[in-house]
Amino acid sequence: MCPLSQCRNGETVYIRGFVGGSQIRQKLQAMGLMPGEQIEILSCGNGPVLVLAKGVRLALGQGLAEHILVACQRNCPRQQPPPA
Repeated sequence: MCPLSQCRNGETVYIRGFVGGSQIRQKLQAMGLMPGEQIEILSCGNGPVLVLAKGVRLALGQGLAEHILVACQRNCPRQQPPPA
């Protein structure tokens, strides 16, 4: 898992959770962003992070994008421990 702000343009990722207090969670959920949802990264770099979620384009500030943890697929290999 990694913060949304570290993703690359064109990636499709899944929201795994949020880091932060209840106000952050409520704000993101009010925007329609929920754990398990698939989102496409339209633009990630300098400036706001642009995503496509449920057919809606959203612009998220870098600070807010840091609070969204995502995985590259439903069972992201980045979450698995390395083989022994």
